[in-house]
Amino acid sequence: MKTFISPDYQQLSEAVAKNVIDCVNAKPNALICIAGGDTPLGVFAALVEAQKQGRVDFSQTQFLGLDEWLGLGKADKGSCREMVWSHFFDKLTLRDEQICFFDGLTDSPQAECQRVDGYIAQHGPIDCIVLGIGMNGHIGFNEPGASLNNTCHVIDLDPITQTVSVKYFGTARDVKQGISLGLKTILAAENIVLMASGEKKADIVAQTVNALASNAIPSTLVKTAKRAALYVDKAAASAL
Repeated sequence: MKTFISPDYQQLSEAVAKNVIDCVNAKPNALICIAGGDTPLGVFAALVEAQKQGRVDFSQTQFLGLDEWLGLGKADKGSCREMVWSHFFDKLTLRDEQICFFDGLTDSPQAECQRVDGYIAQHGPIDCIVLGIGMNGHIGFNEPGASLNNTCHVIDLDPITQTVSVKYFGTARDVKQGISLGLKTILAAENIVLMASGEKKADIVAQTVNALASNAIPSTLVKTAKRAALYVDKAAASAL
């Protein structure tokens, strides 16, 4: 796994965006998955600007959601759907059929997993996936100890993830489960981009780089993929 260190968050975001742009320019109908959350917000902005400038064309691109909090939908501030739509999809001209995203309000999470698995089987494998690193090393909602054999699945959220969730919602929400692409699906992607920003991520970034690959720290497993890169800013790299 190659590591790229940028001076600051803006340049980090632009570097990750360039990776995605290069993928789409090489394969216009690529299947792209970009995590929700705070870390990729700069990437979304850079990709929107790139389309405005004509440096990339998303008209044929397929987009896949990474995960969602069960029980939350687009109207819920901080849901993955709300964040990705408000910062990215709503700023592009996309057709509904270009997007496959988990429905956190579904009455049948297992059927939802089967639906998304079916979409990936039809359009996949994922050509480029951009992942953040959780404070406990989770990628998507694959918490420490998650099975390597999972495709889309429902998972009980780690207490650390539940605590950190307040930053997205602005207040405590009763979120105990998530629905997510599994490690088997993620690690099968053609190009994996792992990104982290800020000093608060320095320790988990160092663990990701230095620890043996294990589902005890899911982010370390990215090192076993056929093509993967770690993109961090100077603050997140401070413990390396």
